[in-house]
Amino acid sequence: MVRGFYMLTSGMLTQNRILDTISNNVANMKTNGFKAKHLASKTFGEMMLERVDSGHTPIGSTTLMATTADKPDTDFSEGAISPTDRGLDFAISGDGFFAVQGNGGTYYTRNGSFNLDAGGYLALNGAGRVLGKNGQPIHLGTDDISCDKQGNIYAGNNLAGSIGVYRFPNNAALDTVGEGFYQGQNAQAEQTPQIVWRAVESSNADMSGELTHGIASQRSLQSCAQALKMYDQILDKATTDIGKV
Repeated sequence: MVRGFYMLTSGMLTQNRILDTISNNVANMKTNGFKAKHLASKTFGEMMLERVDSGHTPIGSTTLMATTADKPDTDFSEGAISPTDRGLDFAISGDGFFAVQGNGGTYYTRNGSFNLDAGGYLALNGAGRVLGKNGQPIHLGTDDISCDKQGNIYAGNNLAGSIGVYRFPNNAALDTVGEGFYQGQNAQAEQTPQIVWRAVESSNADMSGELTHGIASQRSLQSCAQALKMYDQILDKATTDIGKV
């Protein structure tokens, strides 16, 4: 009986976390360059054995006592690139990230909806100045620019800077530090990036898929709640009847 309480309660907690992840994906459907996260569930026993045994779970040694939410995985697949006809909008075709110099260090993002800050530098609002291929902020001084497919920005006939596109050996190892922002080690500047000017990358979260997963998770949560209520009623009845004896 107690095992049933553990299983159902852990199931409810897990589904709540999954619903939170889905809600965050839906809330960022309009966030440029946002990458959706997906949360899987596994048994608590499996997770403990993996941590103790460095990821190798011995056959027959798992337990179904309770479930728990696993570490969320980020889907780094490319979102749709949408034209905007705005001169300070940029998108990356293929793998890679823009680099932004913020107060907390260098942040990496796929959001290329830039502006000019008070000093005339290319910047991402609320994050910092955009870094070029040379690792330095890009000073434009004007929004009357043009840009080629390699990210070279021209103010008039003069080369003002080149947008840096940085890649990592393993995107899955990046740390999420905000919605659409990441930090990591061993970033390498791409020498021949593919930049789409006057366009931005949309979120890769799929509304229909998120809603489908949300409905399934909500039903699982409701089922656990109903079963938990039944367990409580049965336990209450058993306790009452035993008391009469």
